[in-house]
Amino acid sequence: MRQILSIGILTLFLTQIGFSQSIEKFVDSTIEVDSLNVPTDLKQPYFPKEMFPEVEMDWIKTDKGTKIETKVKEGNYDEFVVNWYSKHLHAMKEPLLFNRKVNKEIYRFTWLRTFDKPMTFRFEKKNDRFILYWKVLNGAGGYEPGEIEIERLKILTEKEWTEFTQLIGKANFWEMDLGRSSIGTDGSEWIMEGVNQTEYRVVSVWSPNKGNFHNACDYLISLTNLKLTDKKKY
Repeated sequence: MRQILSIGILTLFLTQIGFSQSIEKFVDSTIEVDSLNVPTDLKQPYFPKEMFPEVEMDWIKTDKGTKIETKVKEGNYDEFVVNWYSKHLHAMKEPLLFNRKVNKEIYRFTWLRTFDKPMTFRFEKKNDRFILYWKVLNGAGGYEPGEIEIERLKILTEKEWTEFTQLIGKANFWEMDLGRSSIGTDGSEWIMEGVNQTEYRVVSVWSPNKGNFHNACDYLISLTNLKLTDKKKY
């Protein structure tokens, strides 16, 4: 698998200027979905492709050693990454978040650990109702997704929603670089989507072990009844 090749720990900071996050840009009524907005075509991507542009990497030798220069390839997207992420969300039978306007606010954290079970956590607010949905597959995030093993929901409080959105705010989620901002050997992909009546955004961070983005994702995990050791939270 490409995502577990020994490429060393590599961080790519991608500034994708000009990619609007307005939901208007992505609304597409031609996408075939069921009554829950789950795509019926297994080839349907779960994300707008332009949010995951393909990146060229050049290893440049300097007096101080080797450095890596990156450049976004305009007009091309990282098909491998989009298909990889989408395959797991298809297996989870999750709804699309970008293809239609919604009258609620939703955040979805998809957690793909290379050697462990894929999980997703979707927190929704509609009026004064707050619901957290989570699903666990029996496969592995870096390999085949498998099938749904756990599917649960929990009614939460406004206080819990506020605590989560405060963490998202501290992480500057709506200003983070779009798409995949970092990669590395093995580890895990922490993918966060957000959508409301006017905006959609998706970001992916490789194996964050601290910081506000990590804390926001970890808070969603803590709201479930899943028992995970710190060793498994990579």
